[in-house]
Amino acid sequence: MHLPLPQRYMLIATFIVLFSTPLAAEDEEPLDWTTTKEKWGQLMFCQRIYKMPGVKSRLYDFDIEQCEKAGQLADDVISKYSKQRQAELRNQAERHAFMLSQNTSDPYQAVPACREYCGQLAEIRDKRGE
Repeated sequence: MHLPLPQRYMLIATFIVLFSTPLAAEDEEPLDWTTTKEKWGQLMFCQRIYKMPGVKSRLYDFDIEQCEKAGQLADDVISKYSKQRQAELRNQAERHAFMLSQNTSDPYQAVPACREYCGQLAEIRDKRGE
């Protein structure tokens, strides 16, 4: 499905706003449940669209690497919860990712926002690993 140019720009702007806050801040302050669920869901959404054949073939190697690092950071943040809370959080984050995918007519249009979001998370993970 192709969107008219103004709607494409609105979709891209929406993703940039959605993904503008990383999953975990550099100062490691604990996030509240809702924020963690939403940010993890956004990451799950990006990881899923990065695996789609129509998107994957058009990504750079660093896109996939940054998204993997972002996933490692998410795992670190989520590991601070009990196993039961982790399962609940994963379930809610997956629902959030599904909702994002339902509201995305062309997943490739989300790549710039996902690239920026995963890049921010990968940078935080790298700084923590130093």
